[in-house]
Amino acid sequence: MVDEMEKKLIKLWKGVTLVSPEDRLAIEGLYSEALNQRRRRKRIRDVWDAITENSPKNPKEFKEELGVEYDEDVGVNFQSFADLI
Repeated sequence: MVDEMEKKLIKLWKGVTLVSPEDRLAIEGLYSEALNQRRRRKRIRDVWDAITENSPKNPKEFKEELGVEYDEDVGVNFQSFADLI
């Protein structure tokens, strides 16, 4: 087990390419698509805010009743991920 880890470390230190350029492009494409979908969901939040603006119910209670969660409610910040590209 230790021998395998040392071999992997030596590979990393030597600068061996572990991910092919084609795989890297494919992963970046998937990542970009996921961020674009997240931006679309964020636009839906604007619509949600407009709907609940004149609602007699408390928006927090209404969200809980319908099972809606914002990214901030679960502690997710996608801005830091968007900066990676």
